[in-house]
Amino acid sequence: MTSELTSLVSRLGPLTSEIASGDQAAAVADEEIAELLYAAARLFSAKTDRVGKIAWPIRADALTATETVVLVTALLDAADVNLFDMAIWYRRAV
Repeated sequence: MTSELTSLVSRLGPLTSEIASGDQAAAVADEEIAELLYAAARLFSAKTDRVGKIAWPIRADALTATETVVLVTALLDAADVNLFDMAIWYRRAV
């Protein structure tokens, strides 16, 4: 099953880069982006629940500061989490 995920991820990166750089991002359905985010978040959370807190494996050039803040802000808003709540969860023992 992990080989299937590896194959999917290897195709997903170039495809999303092409869509974003080709100025086609506005045409992507909100629901499709949400499903990608949900899947990644659930997988990351499940892994950290099983192996403990891990360093997020993001390359230094993978996301800009703006992309990071836009994503984090959207996730916090969607979950109705404020910065104070986030600080509490951030410090939780894993």
